Amino acid sequence: MSKEKLPLEKDVDIELEYKIYHLWDKVKKYLKIILAFVVILLIGSLGYYLYTKKKQEENEKASVYVSKIANLLSEDKKEEARKLIDEFEKKYKDTNFYKVILSYKIMMAKDEGKEDEKLANALKEKLNTQILEGVKEYTAYLKLKQNNTNQAKEILKSIDKDKYNYISAQATLGLIYKKEGNYQEAEKIFNEIKEKKDYRYFSILARENL
Repeated sequence: MSKEKLPLEKDVDIELEYKIYHLWDKVKKYLKIILAFVVILLIGSLGYYLYTKKKQEENEKASVYVSKIANLLSEDKKEEARKLIDEFEKKYKDTNFYKVILSYKIMMAKDEGKEDEKLANALKEKLNTQILEGVKEYTAYLKLKQNNTNQAKEILKSIDKDKYNYISAQATLGLIYKKEGNYQEAEKIFNEIKEKKDYRYFSILARENL
């Protein structure tokens, strides 16, 4: 036999039932909207899952290409590496690994005595890390080779003190100023660099140019 409820418990049950029905009446008006929202949420979640899964698969396949290209370059098989690079660019240009491919192309061009500013600019646009500063310095070097010293100076000046290649960029800037006959600016830079004991090569270079 079930235990008979006390009057107070019965009142609580009735009140709870009333609240549930009252809430249902309110929700019922918006039921279609709620159901539509749930469906959209489920479709969105499924779409995001499939998108991330596809991206993950693309990145995995792209990484295999990068590894193969690196091995070919280490064995000096440049023509085979070029073929794989062409394939990579057709299939996986939108992945993050494209930055690495651009770096390989720049290195290959340098080995052949070619300087490709377009490649450097393409890589620069893809990067947002410290490596970007190295690409900037390389771009400045290309500008110098083209005798665009003003552009080279502006690029070198844009490399901040907290960047890993600040000292080397400043040393190049100092040499440009000295070549232009702006000895005051050159001296200012070399005086700063000569005190950098952790950068022995650049410290010696600075002392030799004072």
